Amino acid sequence: MSTASTPAPSIELHSPIAWVGRASLNSVGYLGSAGLLAAGAMRSLFRTKGPAPALAPAVSWQLARALSMGFVLTGLIHVGLGSFLSMQSYFGGTFIDGAGAVVGVGLVRNLAPLMSGMTLAALLAARLTPELRARLRATPAGDLETLPDAGRVALPRLIAGTISGPVLALWGSVVGSLVGWAVAASLLGLSGNTFWQMFCDMLWVRDILGLVVKGMGFGFFGALFACLEGLRGPVGDEADSDPDSVQWAVFRACCLSALAILLINSSWFVLVYRAGPAFGPTLLAPPNS
Repeated sequence: MSTASTPAPSIELHSPIAWVGRASLNSVGYLGSAGLLAAGAMRSLFRTKGPAPALAPAVSWQLARALSMGFVLTGLIHVGLGSFLSMQSYFGGTFIDGAGAVVGVGLVRNLAPLMSGMTLAALLAARLTPELRARLRATPAGDLETLPDAGRVALPRLIAGTISGPVLALWGSVVGSLVGWAVAASLLGLSGNTFWQMFCDMLWVRDILGLVVKGMGFGFFGALFACLEGLRGPVGDEADSDPDSVQWAVFRACCLSALAILLINSSWFVLVYRAGPAFGPTLLAPPNS
């Protein structure tokens, strides 16, 4: 009498640690690939492999495309933010005279770089990832040697993203502050002199520095993950085997860029603002000791 052999139980079923370990290794490997791509892009400044287009025209082209779309999206978002912050001053009552600080400084200090960075990251993922995947799709699987250096391909996109970040953050701050000023004048009857004077009194140099530094970091990582997802796809006919692969690649690039932006934003707050006097001048009286 023969007995049927019982299949061995799956290790994942009885050992969730194996799944956690594999996910951790994949995450480390993915971040390592991102680091290698960034290092390869820096190396390509001095030495390239294979044919490569001129850097300056490539950067100008990528920058023009990012800013032409980014100005519109960022402006629309900050129209809403500027009006919202100004109305918060109105309904809060306590901060009517400080509407310029609530709107303008709040935008420069945190909201404008953060929202502009998120917008730019989504824009870069939606544009760069499909564009680079299309390059791989058009390359026959046997002609991998004809592909240009990945670092050189990513470099102009990384530079354009790094420049676009602070430019869009500044643009968002200007749009939001002007809209907030208009709303404050119509709803609160606040004079322009009071609005802008309070804005200037409460603005710190670290706020301007943060807009530039965070904007550059947000744009860089948005472009980095978009390029990484675009360049790590299948080549040739294999690229058409999964029609949803590009959509998932765009989704991953958006999520990872957003996580990087949130990490940079919170790190800047802890290391810069919490390291010294919290936020500079304030409209509120200090607490009683």
